[in-house]
Amino acid sequence: MKRLLTFLSVALLLVMPVTTSCRAAHQASSGDLHPDQVFTITDDDIARETKQINQLLGGQWKYNGPSVGVSGKNVLAGIAKPFAKGKMKKKLKKAYKTIGLEKVRPNFIFNDDGTCAISMMGAKLKGSYNYNPTTEKVTFKWHGIPVTANLKRDGKKKLHLTFEADKLISLITLMGRFSDSSTIKALTQLLDNYEDVMVGFELKQ
Repeated sequence: MKRLLTFLSVALLLVMPVTTSCRAAHQASSGDLHPDQVFTITDDDIARETKQINQLLGGQWKYNGPSVGVSGKNVLAGIAKPFAKGKMKKKLKKAYKTIGLEKVRPNFIFNDDGTCAISMMGAKLKGSYNYNPTTEKVTFKWHGIPVTANLKRDGKKKLHLTFEADKLISLITLMGRFSDSSTIKALTQLLDNYEDVMVGFELKQ
């Protein structure tokens, strides 16, 4: 009886390492990773994803006309309707023409590395941008100052870039150095009549 028990004990000891070894081999072959390895996000991962997002905008985009959108909950009655937006676009186009935007058209360049350049009103402004395709928001940074705008793709070759009215006026004033110009004042008065309206540019590649 003692010999039988001794034999069984030895056999059990011999089997256990094999079983453990097989289990370890199975885990290794199935590619199981430690939780820290699974959920670790490196700077290279972020840079790679950011570049892929930026490639959605990459290239040169030229002014093709004014663009109008809405923002906020208290939208001006009827502005979201196509007729009202069309009427607003006509007024905006006239104002753009007055300050020279129709003659020397704005030009936007988005690079994959997150840098950008804007040519407008005879001036060129370089900076950086951060685009979120989920929220359709883009944040520019010029001289460290952030400016957020709406950026919606319209097919593969068209973008709608719209700002809050005061942000657009500030940008045009900066680019054109027209802070005391009557044309800028006229544009300001036009946009002051429209709350919760986003205004800007339709861009084409």
